Amino acid sequence: MDSGTLGQDPTDDPLGVKGRRTARRNMVPLVGGQAVSLFGDYIAFFSLPYFVLALTRQPLDLGLTAAAETLPMFLFGLMAGVFLDRIRSLKSALVSVDLVRAAVFIALAFAAANGAGTRWLVFGVAFVIGTMSVFFDSGLQAWMPSVVDDDMLIDANSHLAVARMVTLSIGPLAGGMLIAFSGGFAIAFLINAMTFLISALFLSRVRVVHERPLAIREPFMDSLTEGLKYLLGDPRLKWATLGGTLTNLVFQPLEALLVLFVVTEILDLPAGSIGDLTTVGVSIGIFYALNAAIGAIGAALAPRVSTTVPLGTMYVTGLFLVGGGFLALSIMRSFWAVIPAGLAFAGMAWVNVALVTMRQRLTPTELLGRVIAASRTLAWIGLPVGAALGGMIAGYVGVVPVYVVGSILVILIAAFLLTTPLVRDPVMADPEG
Repeated sequence: MDSGTLGQDPTDDPLGVKGRRTARRNMVPLVGGQAVSLFGDYIAFFSLPYFVLALTRQPLDLGLTAAAETLPMFLFGLMAGVFLDRIRSLKSALVSVDLVRAAVFIALAFAAANGAGTRWLVFGVAFVIGTMSVFFDSGLQAWMPSVVDDDMLIDANSHLAVARMVTLSIGPLAGGMLIAFSGGFAIAFLINAMTFLISALFLSRVRVVHERPLAIREPFMDSLTEGLKYLLGDPRLKWATLGGTLTNLVFQPLEALLVLFVVTEILDLPAGSIGDLTTVGVSIGIFYALNAAIGAIGAALAPRVSTTVPLGTMYVTGLFLVGGGFLALSIMRSFWAVIPAGLAFAGMAWVNVALVTMRQRLTPTELLGRVIAASRTLAWIGLPVGAALGGMIAGYVGVVPVYVVGSILVILIAAFLLTTPLVRDPVMADPEG
């Protein structure tokens, strides 16, 4: 495989057995800390849009909340990449971001407890959290090759994907029960804040095993465009990123409107019943828990799948699962639709694992922050636009047409990607593959 400058040769272990042991020990706080943080994220993933619906009952406000959270990637993503490649301690930056996110959710919990919550406050919180996530998510991916060996990347990314799906299976349910039995949203937001503090503590215990060369200081715009040029110069990274852009544009409305879809189409309740926190909140949480549990099984299979098919094929297969699963969900519109929804979540995990691993394996270490940030920025361009448009369209025609059309478009995007170098020029997860 022509892999360019891949960084660490798996047979070259300058730190010896001790270095390998440190790298493996790093997996525990790395994955464990993110699992705790993701648990809080998925409490918020459910409780934040549910809070908006309880306040306004408007599909457009759901779309605007998602747009506010994803817009920072478009605004700051490329700049974040330059910053990440120049900063000496990525660990300190990641810990600082976690502390800021904790403070924001503590403030939101206080507002919710005192009846001061408004749609504009939620939009502001979503924007700040989205901004912090731009730096954290790209920074974590750029840091991982420094704290685990190259041949451990697929396992690390797969473990994180499993953690994402497992926490998605329990986070929304926990959020629904907290809201139902604590009488409001404040406790759910406060617990999310605490998970960021725990994440910061875990990250502080991770040790660097491969020193990361800092980017050469050069004019800001030259530094920024260097990562973008490298990304677009590799056809596999380019098509994986552009495929993500198109998919996010048509898929984001489906994700942003999922709470409303479950209430009105799966539970067959009027939208006004969203205010019944006890019955509705727990029911939505159960649906999320079941489909994410199925998704977690798929995510756990990602390392095994990556040993038999190239990462690009795994990426496209994941997109077919996403589109097909949500199309079946929109047609069935019963609680049994949790099964295809779970397959769609498994597909999301395969897409994410494949894309993250390809970026880490195909990019020189000194460019990693900029390439990851550039890829995520381009891929996320569609998110705020898709979320806002999807919420607006659903307000006029309902959520079902949005789900049907969006699912079909994801399938068509996957079919198109079969014709690109993403599939024709394979990248294997195994560094020796």
